[in-house]
Amino acid sequence: MSVKNYSDKQLLEQLSQALQENMPCGTVDIKTLATQLAMSTCQLNRRVKEATGQTTSEYVLSARLAQAKRLLAKFPEVTIFDTAQQCGFADTAHFSHVFKRKEGLSPTQFILRLQCQEISQKE
Repeated sequence: MSVKNYSDKQLLEQLSQALQENMPCGTVDIKTLATQLAMSTCQLNRRVKEATGQTTSEYVLSARLAQAKRLLAKFPEVTIFDTAQQCGFADTAHFSHVFKRKEGLSPTQFILRLQCQEISQKE
């Protein structure tokens, strides 16, 4: 994703920081994020859409899933439940459903694919 200007870059950096702080607490709703960024939800939605072409909800979900993929890749021994909670998902079933819909694989299948890739690279 290319950012158009410095203001957009700043916004996305602040939003990313707010997301990282709030994901483990499960408070990744747009109203909370807007409050932390000292703007209205309408302003946040408009600015994120202008900067990324995505709605704020889409951007937040993408960020949460990207974090989940990083955690699953780095710590495959951690449970899916713990990964879901660290990424702000209320329950494992919802996390698994969203992950599979967006990634085409369940979290478990994602881990297995990474492990198979590691094995084939070692050979």
